Parts: sequence; structure tokens; C-alpha cells
Amino acid sequence: MTKQEFFERIKDGVIEHLRNDDPTLEGVINQVTKINNIVYNGLSFKSENTRVAPVIYLDQFFDRFTDEDLTIDDIVERVANIYKEHMGACHDISVDGITDYEQVKNRIVPAICNADSCTEYLKDMPHDTLHDLSVYYRILIDIGKDGEGSVVVSSYLMKSWGISEEQLKEQAWNNLHEMNPPDCQPMFNILKDMMPVYEDAAFPEEADCSMTMRVLTNKSRTNGAIYMADTETLAKIAADIDSDLIILPSSRHEIILLPFGMAATPERWKEMQTMVSEINHGGTVSAEDFLSDSVYAFHRDTMTLEKVA
Repeated sequence: MTKQEFFERIKDGVIEHLRNDDPTLEGVINQVTKINNIVYNGLSFKSENTRVAPVIYLDQFFDRFTDEDLTIDDIVERVANIYKEHMGACHDISVDGITDYEQVKNRIVPAICNADSCTEYLKDMPHDTLHDLSVYYRILIDIGKDGEGSVVVSSYLMKSWGISEEQLKEQAWNNLHEMNPPDCQPMFNILKDMMPVYEDAAFPEEADCSMTMRVLTNKSRTNGAIYMADTETLAKIAADIDSDLIILPSSRHEIILLPFGMAATPERWKEMQTMVSEINHGGTVSAEDFLSDSVYAFHRDTMTLEKVA
């Protein structure tokens, strides 16, 4: 069975399963381009009874099916249940409100991605280039018990609001600082949280903080790497440790900061660039969370971010 045949069988089975509750329900398989130009096959729904419905991505189910872990009937039932669980949250989402700038302006935030890997994703979106990275903008949407979703800000949407790109940028950064402020901690604090079984002696608090690797993310630890585009945040950290910074992109969610003295030569930058690339492509970082294979430096005197390797 080909992938497309599998998707059509799942679609038909799910619609048949759900039509007892909604006779007007229809389904269609669409390819959806997500971050890093990753293309997913999604089952989307249309109904006369609702303007908003979840899109359920089927690629993972095809992998489970080919591994003989799940049958077609198993998958149909699971996808139908996912639809039912998420429809309650979807009813609370106002599509009309997205076109009203006054309703959504306090929920617009910036995000960051790899420019080369997101050419298709960024098409028709306002965005700023930062070396091999791009900063774009999202509207956060509360989807109830399932947490938070988002809608990207397109050029069309920005123009419909009647605002400039500068206004969009200022609003988004102000919102981010208020809603999801930066969180920068020494690496050993993160390790202690991850490995509580270790005694405190394994992570000496008296270590020289000026020579400690730090992890910069945000309060939610989601999409926290955006703060590498915030020179004010980087300047505060640099002042705290009295050093320029070397920046290693861990993922879209966090970055690693080193005092400049720990990697002050082109040879060390190249070594670190090789290390970052190996981690990114060695299975530790998912394709969707990939940010960059580069190494950057932040200079306090000029308040600028430089790509050094």
C-alpha cells in the first residue's frame, strides 16, 4: 500500500466513523509545510456546523502501520478520537478575531528559525534576516487543556491590520518580554533539574560563574532561542559575567552561552561549529527543532551579533 492509498483509507474510515455525530462532515488530505520546510500530510475537516476544526497529521501513523504495530482499524479509531477530543477546544477559537488587530495585538510574539531551511515556510510572511536565521511573527492562541497553538502572521494579515512592519516588530517584542521573559541559568542548574538523583556535590555551587556555560531560553522553555535576536537580553548577560559571548544554537527552544574567553580563536570556533553540527544531525535534535549549525559571537561594545563559524 502506498502512502497516498493509506491516507485515503484513513480519511474515508474516519469520516464514516464520525458522520453519526455530524452528517455534514467531510475530510481532505492536504500537504502542510511546517517549520524547516518539513512537509506533513494532514487530514483536515469541513463541516456546516463549525468554522474551525483540527488538522491531524497522519505520517506517524503510516510509520506505525508499516511497522505492523497498528492496523487500519486501530488507526481510524485513534484519529477519530483525536478529532473528538480537540473539537471542544476548537469551538472556543474565534477565526474572525484574528483579523481584528485590537483583539490579537497583545498575543503577537516573535520566533526564530533557520533562513535556508525555511524558505517555503517564510514565503509571504514579514520577517527579518539575522545572518543565516530569520525572525518571524506568530499569534498565540489558547486551545484549552491542550495548551497553546499559534497562527503565523502573513504579509496579507499584517496589511489587513493597517500596521507597518516596524509596528508589528515593536508590539511582538514588547509582548514577548511581558508574557515569556528570558530565563538564563548556569548549565549545572539545568543538569540538576534533569538529574535530581545526583547529590549536590556533583554540581558545586561555588564554581566560577564567570566561566560557566549558560543556557538561555524563556519562561516556558518553548521557542526560547528567539532571545539570541534580542541584543538587550544578551547585553545584560554579558554584563553579568563581564565578558563578550560565544553562542551555540542548541535548538529553536534554547541556546548555549559561553564567556568569550572559552572560545576566543577561529580554531576553537571551527571546533565548536563541528560539534554543533554533529549534535544537530546525530539524532539528538529533531528536524523540526533544528535552528543552525553556526557559531555566533555577541560583542558588548557594539551591541552586535556576529556569525564567526
